[in-house]
Amino acid sequence: MINPEARHRFSRPVAGRSLPVASPKPLLYAVPVLLVNDILALSASLFIAWETRLGLLPVFRPLFSLEVTVDFYHHLLWVLVVVIGFLAIDGLYTARLPYWRETGQVLKAVLLSFLLILASISLGKMGGEFSRTVLVLCCLFSLILLPTGRWLTKNLLVRWEIWVQPVLVLGAGATGGLVAQALLRDRYLGYNIRGFLDDDPAKRRSGLQVNGICFPVLGGFADCERIMTETGVHDLIVAAPGLASTKLVSLVNSLQHIATSVLVVPDLFGLPVEGVKADYFFDEQVLTFRLGNNLAKPVNRIIKRCFDFIIGLMAIICLSPLLAVIALAIKLDSPGPVLFAHSRIGRNGKYFPCLKFRSMATNAREILSQLLRDNPELQQEWQHHYKLKNDPRITRVGNFLRKTSLDELPQLFNVLKGEMSLVGPRPITDQEIPYFGDHIENYYQVRPGLTGLWQVSGRSEMDYQRRVSLESWYVRNWSLWTDITLIIRTLLIIHNKNGAY
Repeated sequence: MINPEARHRFSRPVAGRSLPVASPKPLLYAVPVLLVNDILALSASLFIAWETRLGLLPVFRPLFSLEVTVDFYHHLLWVLVVVIGFLAIDGLYTARLPYWRETGQVLKAVLLSFLLILASISLGKMGGEFSRTVLVLCCLFSLILLPTGRWLTKNLLVRWEIWVQPVLVLGAGATGGLVAQALLRDRYLGYNIRGFLDDDPAKRRSGLQVNGICFPVLGGFADCERIMTETGVHDLIVAAPGLASTKLVSLVNSLQHIATSVLVVPDLFGLPVEGVKADYFFDEQVLTFRLGNNLAKPVNRIIKRCFDFIIGLMAIICLSPLLAVIALAIKLDSPGPVLFAHSRIGRNGKYFPCLKFRSMATNAREILSQLLRDNPELQQEWQHHYKLKNDPRITRVGNFLRKTSLDELPQLFNVLKGEMSLVGPRPITDQEIPYFGDHIENYYQVRPGLTGLWQVSGRSEMDYQRRVSLESWYVRNWSLWTDITLIIRTLLIIHNKNGAY
């Protein structure tokens, strides 16, 4: 059954009638809107910076005078020309990227832009014509307003079907389903699947069900050119890893003259993707991928450790009143210590005491043994998740702490001691080592984390094998920006209380 909301976009062809023709609003409409959004965000950033320099800084620091003789619009012209130029050079007005990847590129472009502006002012000895304080403040505000404005604008453009790109997916198998799932989940990309192509007659009759939506299979691979002509869709995603390489190359080459773009999904699932670079041997017509291990570089390990220590220390200082209140609540709620230290396995297989606020009764171990002995269903749940969803051992305060993940705040002290990281695989026990199999070496490479990719991808609602896969993928694809985005996404997950128990 086709989702009613998607019926007009994913309808199947009826015998004797032509296929639905794509009529997307041209990208030409979206580019000016994004450009105006960035101009407004940069103008607002400069205005706030200007007002902060004139109104707030002189109050707190007499060093700053109450007057600035330079021209606001002179500043604005430089900022707009340089920043917009960098954004355009990076292709950020036409590229379709996930929000966090786009935000990383936007922040990099903004920082490079302002470095260029400040360097030009210094080298040109134009310090009297520009307020460097205003420019630095403008840069800081731009780092917030630009990504926020783009998120709001692109979501509106998707809703109005301006930032929408219709695509056809070649391959209605498992890989094609994963592609559809990814595009449905990330609306920010703006891709709209108009249908699939596959040589399987059964799939052509029944279509492909993904997340409750029935996508039509419009024809076979040989029908691709005809389907593109009749639907007006000229962007393809090839997701047929089972297709012989010679047939795949022949198919892609035969469609180059009519296709606007062809995205090929290779059968290379699980390889590191952070920092991967495509290369080729021209005469031999061979495509290559250069892969790296970011955490194998000492400088990256030092950067990660410094980031952990600085942010961890700041978090402890800011949260110290909350830590004191939680400790008092635990004491008043049930007898026993405030903190609970459980032996966990850390980097290089070394054991360390993983700290938590106590959320269970002091005789929790005995209660668990009795529960698992008397209830086979709970025993199965424990073996599957290594947790119980409705755990009777948890205290009243502990239940609240777990739902809000506040019970894990003491692990910030583990971070300061170097036993844990802010982001990484969740710390494990001896009993969990067999679940990791060959992936255990990836786990041993890094310090376990207070949060990680598992927490933002389903948390306790995910089976253990999927968790192991995600933890290993994180280790192979580490970057500082990944850590920052995972921390932000974790805070959003905690706010929504998804998967926490």
